[in-house]
Amino acid sequence: MLDSGELPRPRVLPMPFHVLRGACLAGLLSTCVPVVAAETGLPSRAIVATEVAEQRYDAGSLRLLVPSASTAGAYALLELHEQAPYRTPAHVHPELDESFYVLEGTLSLEMEGRTHVLPAGSYVHIPRGTVHAQGSADEQPVRLLTRLSPGGFERFFLDRVELARTVGRGDPAFQERMMELVRRYPQWLGPPPEASVPAR
Repeated sequence: MLDSGELPRPRVLPMPFHVLRGACLAGLLSTCVPVVAAETGLPSRAIVATEVAEQRYDAGSLRLLVPSASTAGAYALLELHEQAPYRTPAHVHPELDESFYVLEGTLSLEMEGRTHVLPAGSYVHIPRGTVHAQGSADEQPVRLLTRLSPGGFERFFLDRVELARTVGRGDPAFQERMMELVRRYPQWLGPPPEASVPAR
């Protein structure tokens, strides 16, 4: 029974995880379109990505949701589905900021001398010039929404799609072919400065 004048409290229902994840993803994506106007001076415009084909590459599969051509070069957005035990070596992006939103699985990220374990629903922004390495934190795949700003570096991933059609990761020629791709994009991808590489 309620006392006179007392209002009933609304019942709060728990939000299903997939609804919460969708809301977070929508919030993240909603920040992308205004960036075009802020970084290029162009008017913002809606970008819709539906039924984007999944493509195989050496680490798993990817979908290029928003190519940089759609944003006047401001950013690109990919969905990466990386298979365990794939892990990147330590590297830097000299002229590129990178962000991950973990959609599924758990990401292990080494950055600034710390290991960050990021479960689904986690977000991380990696400023350009920051040494980092990442991969699945366990034996399960990890699915990431990956934002590259400015855009253009998505071409490296598309080159890896082409590479995977002819050479597998276990092939003796793979490493040399991969390094050829890396050398195409020195402004976006490089080894860490020697001072930050621990002695072995």
